Amino acid sequence: MEFREPGWWQHGVIYQIYPLTFADSNGDGLGDLQGIIRRLDYLNDGNPNSKSSLGVDAIWLSPIYQSPMVDNGYDVSDYYDICPTFGCLDDFKQLVSEAHGRNIKIILDLVVNHTSNQHSWFIESSRSRDNPKEDWYLWLDPAPGGGEPNNWIAYFGGPGWTFNEDRQQYYYHTFNANQPDLNWRHPEVRKAVYDMMRFWLDLGVDGFRLDASSTYSKDELFRDNPIKFEATDRKDYNNQYHLYNKNLPENHYIIQEMRAVLEEYDERVLIGETFIDSRLYDSIIFHGVDNNELHLPLTFEFAFSPWYPGYIQREIEKKELMTPPEAWPAYFFDNHDLPRHLSRWIDCSLCIDSEAIAKAAATLLLTVRGTPILYYGEEIGMVNHEDIPPEMAKDKVVIGNIDGEVIPSRDGTRTPMQWDDSPQAGFSFGQDVQPYLPVNDNFKTLNVAAQSQDQDSIWHFYRQLIQVHRQNEALHRGSWRSLIHYPYEHLAYLRQTNQQTVLVLINFSEEKELTTNDPIPYDDWQVLLSNRRQTGDKLKSPQRLQGFEISILAALD
Repeated sequence: MEFREPGWWQHGVIYQIYPLTFADSNGDGLGDLQGIIRRLDYLNDGNPNSKSSLGVDAIWLSPIYQSPMVDNGYDVSDYYDICPTFGCLDDFKQLVSEAHGRNIKIILDLVVNHTSNQHSWFIESSRSRDNPKEDWYLWLDPAPGGGEPNNWIAYFGGPGWTFNEDRQQYYYHTFNANQPDLNWRHPEVRKAVYDMMRFWLDLGVDGFRLDASSTYSKDELFRDNPIKFEATDRKDYNNQYHLYNKNLPENHYIIQEMRAVLEEYDERVLIGETFIDSRLYDSIIFHGVDNNELHLPLTFEFAFSPWYPGYIQREIEKKELMTPPEAWPAYFFDNHDLPRHLSRWIDCSLCIDSEAIAKAAATLLLTVRGTPILYYGEEIGMVNHEDIPPEMAKDKVVIGNIDGEVIPSRDGTRTPMQWDDSPQAGFSFGQDVQPYLPVNDNFKTLNVAAQSQDQDSIWHFYRQLIQVHRQNEALHRGSWRSLIHYPYEHLAYLRQTNQQTVLVLINFSEEKELTTNDPIPYDDWQVLLSNRRQTGDKLKSPQRLQGFEISILAALD
């Protein structure tokens, strides 16, 4: 299947920024919008052939709205303003203007499953049972015998209900108690959210990434979720079948209405996190029956794959089979909630060279059929910081959680971007101030400045790969077909349009014979990019792969 007339979000590369730890412009140790503005040329300087710019097409910003920052911005207290941590609304307008001047689109995180409990909507709703917003959130009386109204569990563990003294009722929260869920059945709630979306779109925002977009709608009768067979811990979110508090049919109508808002504007994109524990089918149906919901549903199976060719190919094939016609997939390895992929994969690879794994992973991400989403620092091979002292931890929603249960902190994947070997990795532009989270100890050797001077570095490989992706039609709009039915130690697949055929080879092991079930369709090829061959070289169909070889080849007529 060949997709026709792709929008910018189908052939572009999206780069996620965690604003708190990307770049600090004023030396307070906190990342901010002016810091991002100062680093825009690094992301894309407007020159498609630049050798000093990464060349991404869009940046997705984790939340920057007004917030008490209990969950690092995913608890919004005012959707119409910027949190002073990051700057002000004028800073944001400057960011949009300067980014657009460099051909960079801006995507905002939209957190509307819930608000902060400090949002004016919730403050008013919680005062009494008789006020204009009394049913803007999910309120229920205690159970007949007292206690929570039903058995719904919060994602981080423990009851999903918190008691409010003023109303003498419980309110529901999918996540933390300070993040009460909105009542999406209420038409005024929906109108308020859609009006807010238009506010940002009018400012020039190019799209939204919806946080937890499969959890908006809840069962109207608030029925108990079934408990999984032999579940021992009833406070564990994963021990329930979440039939009544996520993925309800009504959720699709909400997404359709959001999509309709974006359709009022030209070339805007709607991306959705279809929730970490959703199955691929649950996620895929969020394209919509008529492709009228999410442009790009974010599914997690690919990100959770082990570093094993057969498993990875299986996930690609599943997505190929299940993505509806005229819809488009998206792929990512890392984000602000997941351990970085090199930290996950180095222990399960035949290769002990993290640089080789990083280049192979980059090739995979930027040559499958779908929109690639990078996470800041991925392009230099950043890994998790595993030794953050407890007194410096910031992931408050999982620190000291239910009954002392230890839940892995997400701080290790959110540490400061490693720009150079100056104090604090150049995060505060050379100022030696304590950043929001400690910098990984490897920053002296693993940083942008060092890698930009090394033509064989991970950074240069990413830069070249993004250019190859942009310049070759088959890689951003062609079909995908594997030449190996059950891969064991290497992948070999084709990306094809009527005008171009590209062959992608990724060897996960030492030197070996290239074995394919289906024949390689052409005899003559030219190297577009490789870690073992010279760019531009012409060769016959490869018979052997060099150790951990990565080669992207274009067929010659």
